[in-house]
Amino acid sequence: MTASLLIIGCVLAMSVIYMVRDMPGRAVADTALLVMLIGIIAIADLVLSQFIDTRSTGSILAVAGAAILALDALYGLMAPERQKQRDKKLRRLMKRRA
Repeated sequence: MTASLLIIGCVLAMSVIYMVRDMPGRAVADTALLVMLIGIIAIADLVLSQFIDTRSTGSILAVAGAAILALDALYGLMAPERQKQRDKKLRRLMKRRA
């Protein structure tokens, strides 16, 4: 229950930050990325729990992923020029790989 509330809080914070920055598409993309990440974590946790006791490791990883995405959004709000530089470097790196 607590993990779900923390994840929802991070998603709401991300959405608000991106709405303030006038980038609603980025909020949707980050939320979709988070949903896929949580799905991967859930599947891995399900498989690993058959062999070892994972306890709440999956929940902790899911909350950590949501917090990282929320902090990235906050960083972009506080330092937009540095965020743009990072995005340009990432685009160049992805073009070289393609």
